[in-house]
Amino acid sequence: MSDIAPAPSASRSRPPGRPRCFDTGAALDTAVEAFLARGYHATSLTDLTTATGLHRGSLYAAFGDKHSLFLAVLRRHAERSLAVLDATVTAAPSPLEGIRTFLRDHAERAAGQRNGQGDGRGCLVANTTLELLPEDREVAREIEAYQLRMTARVAQALDEARAAGELTAPGSTTAQARYLFVVVEGMWQLGRTTGDTGTLLDVAEVALAALGPRTDPTT
Repeated sequence: MSDIAPAPSASRSRPPGRPRCFDTGAALDTAVEAFLARGYHATSLTDLTTATGLHRGSLYAAFGDKHSLFLAVLRRHAERSLAVLDATVTAAPSPLEGIRTFLRDHAERAAGQRNGQGDGRGCLVANTTLELLPEDREVAREIEAYQLRMTARVAQALDEARAAGELTAPGSTTAQARYLFVVVEGMWQLGRTTGDTGTLLDVAEVALAALGPRTDPTT
């Protein structure tokens, strides 16, 4: 059950045509952090109003109830994660090195859940999957959409690596991307019980090796 009551009528919360006087994206970013810190069920309306700095009526008008806000949070998190992946691959000296950096970054952050180097909150998608699925079908659809988009972007990078001569093994890059995504999610789960960064970095390297023989396109 949501702990946010049904939204007040628009006439009382925000007159028709009156623009919102806050940054919706910034509010969602702070809500992401609130849900990440406590999980869906343990995050209260007070937590959300404190985190966002918004009054209850503004939250109602902008997002509806707690569940609708959480769906918006998942979409915002997906956009941020995709942007990070794009930036990582683009900044790398080669597509495959971009994927390696992506995997190693997740390994280090996952290990930080236990070794004190991270914030200890884990991954929003991994946490939500454990807390709300499979019962919550709306959340499941958001997570599935996120998984598909992330997998497609990783597959694109693998296609670029193959075109550049870095990756010579045959096979579906979509299937390979799904495999890497599963590895990333698994590292977040393993990171709940081990803070050994080296262990998780080894997992990342084994996952890359499983893609098959690679060549150096600069030689």
